[in-house]
Amino acid sequence: MRVSRIRIDNFRSIKNMDMEVPQVCCLVGPNNAGKSNILLAIQRVLGRDWVSVSSFDEQDVYGHDQSTDVKIQLSFEPGIPFVKYKSSDPVSIKTLCFEYTRYKIGNEKGSRRLEQKCFDEKGKTPMVLAKAPKSGERHQYQPLVNIPSEVREAVPLIYIGTSRSLKEHLPAARYSMLRQLFEDIDRDLHDPAQTIKVQQPDGVEIEMPRLERFTKIMEEAVGLLRTESFQQLEKSIKRHALRQLGFDPETDGDKLDLFFSPFDTLDFYKSLDLRAREGKFSISATELGEGVQNALVLAILQAFEERRKQGAILLIEEPEMFLHPQMQRSLYKTLREIAKTNQVIYTTHSPHFVSVPEYHEVVVVRKGVAGTAVQLSELPQDAKRKEKLIKELDPERNELFFATRLLLVEGDTEKLALPEYAKWLGFDLDRAGVTIVEVGGKRNLPAFAEIAASFRIPTGIIYDEDSSDFNNKTDEAKFNMELEGLAKKDGTLMVWRLNKNYEDHLRRAIGEKKYQELCQKYPNTGKPTRARLIAMEPDLSIPEPVSEVLSWLSNKPAKAAT
Repeated sequence: MRVSRIRIDNFRSIKNMDMEVPQVCCLVGPNNAGKSNILLAIQRVLGRDWVSVSSFDEQDVYGHDQSTDVKIQLSFEPGIPFVKYKSSDPVSIKTLCFEYTRYKIGNEKGSRRLEQKCFDEKGKTPMVLAKAPKSGERHQYQPLVNIPSEVREAVPLIYIGTSRSLKEHLPAARYSMLRQLFEDIDRDLHDPAQTIKVQQPDGVEIEMPRLERFTKIMEEAVGLLRTESFQQLEKSIKRHALRQLGFDPETDGDKLDLFFSPFDTLDFYKSLDLRAREGKFSISATELGEGVQNALVLAILQAFEERRKQGAILLIEEPEMFLHPQMQRSLYKTLREIAKTNQVIYTTHSPHFVSVPEYHEVVVVRKGVAGTAVQLSELPQDAKRKEKLIKELDPERNELFFATRLLLVEGDTEKLALPEYAKWLGFDLDRAGVTIVEVGGKRNLPAFAEIAASFRIPTGIIYDEDSSDFNNKTDEAKFNMELEGLAKKDGTLMVWRLNKNYEDHLRRAIGEKKYQELCQKYPNTGKPTRARLIAMEPDLSIPEPVSEVLSWLSNKPAKAAT
């Protein structure tokens, strides 16, 4: 089961949003764009706390407009089965809807209220039995009012926020990963096949069910705790309860018996704390530093994957926190494994948690004058395209999803040289949110451009007219025409051509004599490095169309080099 669609109206930074949600959903975008608000909306509907009108306030309303209603609607695939009475047929709940609105009539008119609704596949309120069916009696039906707790609990939600507090992920937390893992362990414990060998006082070993042994040990443990004060407290509670119920404790003591009993097995598991031992001392791991707690939370996540739990929805804020690049890549692999049997929705600022070949899993989140907006790619994902992108996989190329403006180049030469020219022109490409991506050859330019354009990322292409990628010049001329045809009149996709190739273009711009002089100045260096060093040389003219390209990338008028 997974969230297949989410619609949000007037919640925090989101005025209107309606999007399909993939099995792995990666939310990328700048700070304060509204990524976390999308996760929060899901958590409000499916989270661990019972949602009521007090769960919302006016700060949750878009623009703090008190006349506006908040609406959060989640659809599921497949639907959630709900059975009101055991002998009745299940109904399929396709959509859950929360609406923070106001009373329209009555004494409370104008006051805030929370409406919770269920819808079936046709968008209508499901009809359920009005009362338990009896043999020979005609069934009576009524609309399903509100969202039954059984429906919400049928969709396990796990939320890992940026605080990484371990306490929220221990077994005591209702929807934690460890709680779910220990629920499985508890079910396994109740299996009669789970036995243990126990030595009797006479030395004979017998085999008995683990559950039976646990119950006996817990009864013995409580027996040790039953001090005189313990028993007096127990009798006092019983005596006062009988009196309040109208009984005489002296003569009616058998009417109600009250006593303290040890934990059942699941309660025992829920009470467990994770502790850290150093030497002879141990402390609760919840008292350790943030970095260690983050590592423990992620370790629990990886254990969750190892045990192949399924059917949960995981919401994760910035999984890259506190992790070096190698561990980021490792955790990304874990998330992808978890997503085979669970839905994973996360926010990230790291290119290690996105992948160009999996562009259909990426949601670019931006914030404009109309609030938070999302953009998913509508580009078809065929096997040939994916295979090509996997071949060209490079973590640096994943940065394209984070770009405010993007420049695609054939190789490292342009990628290294252009930022140096930008410095001469007074452009700060990083501050402008610019990314320059080398795509591994001229033939790959269209594929990357199509992906970027599908996310409405303003994209530029700069290519060599005469590239080593082609042996047949007729084929290359045709390919060049295709590249030129990608340009859009509105300026969201620009194409620039370099005569011959970058080296010849540079040679003509600065003159043959100067070019040879600089080549001798930087001997034994590769073309990309030499191009960068030449770009750093003072008092050299900047080859066109580099100034125009950098001006467009920075979204600023061109400046003279200083």
